[in-house]
Amino acid sequence: MSPIFESLDLRVNSIKTVKRILRTNEFSIGVAVVILSILTGVVNPAFFSTANLFDILRNATIFGILAMGVLIVIISGGIDISFPAIAALSTYATVKVLINANYQGSVLLVYAIAASIGLFLGLINAFFISWLKIPTLIVTLGTSSMYYGFNLFFVGSLNLYNLPGQMIPFSRIALVTVQDPEVGLVGLHPAVLIMVAVALLVWWFLKYTMIGRGIFAMGGNREVAERSGFNLRQIEYVIYGIVGVLSAIAGVTQATFVRHANPAALMGTELDVIAAVVLGGAAITGGRGSVIGSLLGVLFVTIMKTSLIMLGIPAYWQKVFVGIALVIGTAIPAIRARHLRQQMVSTITD
Repeated sequence: MSPIFESLDLRVNSIKTVKRILRTNEFSIGVAVVILSILTGVVNPAFFSTANLFDILRNATIFGILAMGVLIVIISGGIDISFPAIAALSTYATVKVLINANYQGSVLLVYAIAASIGLFLGLINAFFISWLKIPTLIVTLGTSSMYYGFNLFFVGSLNLYNLPGQMIPFSRIALVTVQDPEVGLVGLHPAVLIMVAVALLVWWFLKYTMIGRGIFAMGGNREVAERSGFNLRQIEYVIYGIVGVLSAIAGVTQATFVRHANPAALMGTELDVIAAVVLGGAAITGGRGSVIGSLLGVLFVTIMKTSLIMLGIPAYWQKVFVGIALVIGTAIPAIRARHLRQQMVSTITD
């Protein structure tokens, strides 16, 4: 092939690649993040202050870790709303046990114990879903209430401010410190690296492992996935075990940020996290989703909530706008799919 034709093919392929990128949900939500940031910054220039940007990243860290678990569940075709309850119970129980033991050691043990509890609670969900064949929404709705109730009745109902070990010193660590003209010295907490590490691990797990491929297959068509040789029961245990561990990690991180353990921490964040994942391109019916899209969705929801506060809009309107975003995020892929089916029918009939 002559150099002229090779150059022409390269240009055509480049144009096709650009068009594919422009049609992705990831590109759309990325553009939405930029537009929302610019509009908020125009109305209130304090939005682009270092302190506010660090605060956005800090809030996005918790939601980002939770979103990675929710992404895996949604890709598999399920809906989990028990992850805030798992985060609250695993974190609060760990903190209370270590306080009673007068623990003064590393924060890593706090994460390890909480993750173990979260794993156990996630496997309880997997048992009901896998063995009893109960729909995921019903199971997690029930276990969410059960976990919160158990935490308040048997573990404790008061906030714990005397956090054990190195949790308080860990909360003061800064990855980067910058002098902000409005509030003075501000720092970016290294927990953002935990979110990045979790996101990379989930991306690798979904893309390069057989169980990860089985999760996509299960969400696309459960019967076909089972006939293809995937052990769906095993996959479900892995899915909800991961959700439990990630929920516990997010719970400990949140307790570190606020410097106390709350027995009802993160209650009510289910809609925010699910909306972020769906806005990032995950199909609510399963079979499709990406890590980068989910992180962009988390960033969009976090910026939207911050923008409403900075624009002086009452906090209770946050749920309204998040709900609207969830409906739009669910509707757009459905409209695109219907339009594609209509095009295919038109092509066949022609």
